[in-house]
Amino acid sequence: MPKIDYTHRKPPQLVSDQILWLRRSIATTPMHVLKLVYLCHGWALGLHDLALIHEPVEAWRYGPVVPSVYHTYKSFRGNAINAPAVDRSSEFSAQQMDAIELVHDVYSDFDAIQLSALTHRPGTPWDITRKKYGLGTPIPDELILEHFKEL
Repeated sequence: MPKIDYTHRKPPQLVSDQILWLRRSIATTPMHVLKLVYLCHGWALGLHDLALIHEPVEAWRYGPVVPSVYHTYKSFRGNAINAPAVDRSSEFSAQQMDAIELVHDVYSDFDAIQLSALTHRPGTPWDITRKKYGLGTPIPDELILEHFKEL
């Protein structure tokens, strides 16, 4: 298995800010952001062996969640986030932006329910973690990397 590069991890909030910037003309709910931050982290691992965020993704009841991102946007509930969008692209490496832009390009037409369904499939890192370790536990980056390499 490839060795994961943890040297340039970013706060998950920077990733969510960049997602909101890229989606500024698309209604984006907290569920969108939660799933897209996870997908950005997963694709950074799968494509570049690079951990994107410095906080673990946890296996919650309704899928993979980065707790700080959840708490930042939970007050919006199921509504579109109306916080100002900020371009954070200068704070990411080319490989990090590659993963973020790929996720935006590939998943921009998915609604929140479709994104959630992707992360809940049998055999996904969330599914394996919740069954093996229980809900509320971190999903190992090695498991995320392996899954996204296969994709």
